[in-house]
Amino acid sequence: MTVTNIQEIEFAHAKSEYYPDCKIGLIALRTDHLVEDAMRSLLCDSGVSIITNRITFNDPINKENLQAMELDLERAVTDMLPGKQIDVVAFGCSSGTVAIGEKTLTEKIRKIKPTARVTNPVTAATSAFSALGVKKLTIITPYISEVNKAVAQFFTDKGLDILNITGFNVMADADITRIDPAAIKKAALEYVHPDTEALFLSCTALRSIEVIEELEEKLGIPVITSNQAMAWHALQLLGKHHAIRAGGRLFSLDVNVS
Repeated sequence: MTVTNIQEIEFAHAKSEYYPDCKIGLIALRTDHLVEDAMRSLLCDSGVSIITNRITFNDPINKENLQAMELDLERAVTDMLPGKQIDVVAFGCSSGTVAIGEKTLTEKIRKIKPTARVTNPVTAATSAFSALGVKKLTIITPYISEVNKAVAQFFTDKGLDILNITGFNVMADADITRIDPAAIKKAALEYVHPDTEALFLSCTALRSIEVIEELEEKLGIPVITSNQAMAWHALQLLGKHHAIRAGGRLFSLDVNVS
């Protein structure tokens, strides 16, 4: 019988941090099929590390259930590399941010990760619209009218002019990802307002980054999506510039915002 030789390393080995100052903590809905893949595809060679944790969400997608995510926020952030630095925390839900509130989200996240910068899709989109110099928007979402009304009001309160907002009336989060990109493109071309300066495709579960470039070419205006904006804003908060083809006009900007 062979006896396995078990040894311990006794010398003082070199130590270094993994992705120092470039860790993005992504809070994803437990029902979201897409946001992690979308963020990784956008940021795959940008020199950042993406750490993900899931937050409790229950269908249907309505104001009450979106607000209820706040009850699990502390646990979701605390369990993300406990006691370790996260440089940017990204809350991966557009309508959830609107329902809970930007200020509330930021305060609760920073209570646990005090040095973290915080982003989310609608804060990021607001920053993107400012960087692009646009104010008149068409918004397309997968949401019901109750949720769309709150989304429109959020951006109106930011000083933006929401010319029209159209939703697919989906009630289950997983069904949002089942909306084919061809349907998103068709809706965009049909419902875009003739006076709009940019199109916003809202929701991290929507397969919208696949149609950014084609829609920008056909419409002649910037196309902003939840995941694209959040990835771009996270890099901005890290002081990084990363141009990618699939990112549309937004990722071609040479700006530095906070």
